[in-house]
Amino acid sequence: MTGTMTISHHISRWISLPLFVLGAMAFQPALASKESDSELIKQIKSAYADGAYDKFNRLAADLPQKSIFRPYVDIWQFRFFQKGVEKQFPDQELVWNKSEILPLLNKHDNSWPAETLRRDWLEQLARTAQWTDYAEQRQHLRYRPDQGVECADLMYSAEQGQLVRYKLDAVLGFDKRLPKTCRVLLKNLYKRGGVSAQDLDRHVLQMVAANQLTNSIKFVEEFNDTAWGKAIDSQTLREAIFNPDKYLKSPSRSTDTDLYLTGALARKAVDDHERVARQIAENYQSKLSPSSEQWLWAHVGYRAGLVWDRNALNYFKRSNPDVMSQEQQEWKVRAALLLEDWNAVLQATNEMSPNVKEDRAWTYWRGRAMAQSGKLVEARQEWIKASSPFSFYGKLAHEELGDTVTAPKRPELLSAAELDWAKKHPGLARSLALYDAGLRTEGFWEFNLQVAQMNDRQLLAAATWAERNQLYDRAIAAADRTEAEHDLGLRYLTPFRDNMRAKTKEIGVDESWVYGLIRQESRFVTIARSGVGASGLMQVMPATAKYVAKKIGLSDFKPTDITEIETNLTLGTSYLKMVFEQHDQSPVLASAGYNAGPSRPSLWKRRLGDRQIEGAIFAELIPFDETRGYVKNVMSNTVAYSLLLNNASTPLKQRLGIIYGSK
Repeated sequence: MTGTMTISHHISRWISLPLFVLGAMAFQPALASKESDSELIKQIKSAYADGAYDKFNRLAADLPQKSIFRPYVDIWQFRFFQKGVEKQFPDQELVWNKSEILPLLNKHDNSWPAETLRRDWLEQLARTAQWTDYAEQRQHLRYRPDQGVECADLMYSAEQGQLVRYKLDAVLGFDKRLPKTCRVLLKNLYKRGGVSAQDLDRHVLQMVAANQLTNSIKFVEEFNDTAWGKAIDSQTLREAIFNPDKYLKSPSRSTDTDLYLTGALARKAVDDHERVARQIAENYQSKLSPSSEQWLWAHVGYRAGLVWDRNALNYFKRSNPDVMSQEQQEWKVRAALLLEDWNAVLQATNEMSPNVKEDRAWTYWRGRAMAQSGKLVEARQEWIKASSPFSFYGKLAHEELGDTVTAPKRPELLSAAELDWAKKHPGLARSLALYDAGLRTEGFWEFNLQVAQMNDRQLLAAATWAERNQLYDRAIAAADRTEAEHDLGLRYLTPFRDNMRAKTKEIGVDESWVYGLIRQESRFVTIARSGVGASGLMQVMPATAKYVAKKIGLSDFKPTDITEIETNLTLGTSYLKMVFEQHDQSPVLASAGYNAGPSRPSLWKRRLGDRQIEGAIFAELIPFDETRGYVKNVMSNTVAYSLLLNNASTPLKQRLGIIYGSK
């Protein structure tokens, strides 16, 4: 049976154990290192990642106590201790001893490793109901909470009798493996009646629908000490979702719970939503609980929406907003937009959960739907709420109000004192040192932690400091956070301007558009490399680079040249021009093709058939989350860069244009 244990052993005592086992060789005095701190911290991180305790300790001993990297080393060392105890007591709920962790947090206060350590401690405190310590430590968290801490906050709210249901819906609707604290939250609430068996069923089904099959089984098995978990045979559920056809044909199919049947149909709908829609209506309607049937119709509607099936809205109408996940609620609106059924758009946006419906996207479309029905005053109120000069829907709302998007008033120049403050800021200095040492991930999060606590003037100073140190992506990140004083030139940086101006003119593409695309692709990190291998400023794939180089006669191109600025711009702009010409000279289609592959826009146009729709609707209907966001951001960025570079304000709606289908 799982218990709780407070960790109170001293770190040094625990770490010495594996060294003793390794023998006397491990205790040889460390030689004086000739490596710089930057090289040393890379070696220390590598030893930490490998779990090489002895090597880690020898290297850590060589790092000066006052080194700028010390917070990372000390907290990594503490985490070694944590991992070791977890291995020794796998069934225990471990809680760090307050008297040992607080000095460490205080010593390295306002550093990213201390922030993450405090997050993990907060989750431990929540899971073990140590609410006094939790409340005390929660106020010291400086960065936005991750999902685990959000669930810890909900646990604390539940203890105070303040749990807000719609916040819990986001947890139940999550379609991947939840953090441990979120799973404990759901179990505790279920035992107290705050979460129903239907709620837990819905979470399992969301994972099945997202092909998280193994994780859905794990979730059920974690609840085997509850009435809900005991009522579910995990082996039967496994059979239903891993082999739905066999399960559905089995005459001995269990009738104890409709979770098996719903799971099997949900899994089949991923591949053939039309067939499942017929099966629900003809064969299974009386065999499903009302909530399961409604959830299935929402799932079928979602799968239909992804392929622009015009029946998607009808499927959604057979469901109930109360059982829908956020994603399903959003796709119901998109299904209505596909048909340009403005009454359905209005109804679907009004039915959204409170935390979803106020998003700028749905506020904008609600306004459009109201305007279509003649409710112009109400429409203007929605657009005023959504209006912003810096976002896709904010710009569209601005334009619907009859205004032209213009550059914001430039803030007063930063003083020498303000710039010096950023230069001497210890957290920013640590971030730069991490970047210089090649620890880009740590540098990224260290910078984000620091700017999260800054006011507008400090953000502008930090952004200027980052730009001068060629941390262009972080400069943009800082400038993007200002609330009242906005510097367009910092939000939309234009590094490599000479190269860019010459190359876009040579190739014949809009410089503002290319800048807008690069800001979204790499944020001007020349060594950026995506998870799928795209490289450089314009994130060119190796195969694409080879193809384009051959096409344009770049005979001396070598794969290693792909991150070189001039070569990357040549390949990227040439490819963008090709995609642009291939897709009706539409920047919307070309941007989508640049991100998702040039064949995808052709497929989406065929799905439109002989119809035509406005570019904003097309962008909203893109079935891939990444590409949808990408196209919106690129087009929004383009408007800003046009203002900055040409002092020209072509309306975003005009740039989006009309998208024509094809047979």
